[in-house]
Amino acid sequence: MKKTTRTSLTRKAMQALTEAVAKVVEDHRQRGKPLAVWRNGEAVWMPVETADALRETPTAYRTKPHGNKS
Repeated sequence: MKKTTRTSLTRKAMQALTEAVAKVVEDHRQRGKPLAVWRNGEAVWMPVETADALRETPTAYRTKPHGNKS
């Protein structure tokens, strides 16, 4: 598999996951239901009003160059 294809697939997967989480959070917000999140090694319920605190800055993942093994 080419590096560009793998990178493209990774980006698509990360985008799909990000969009899915946003949809779930919005659904919970509309229904007024708490979110189940993982904190300090255990599952906890979090009020949907604090869901914005869950946002993370996207990480730029680096990949190792393929091909030359010098």
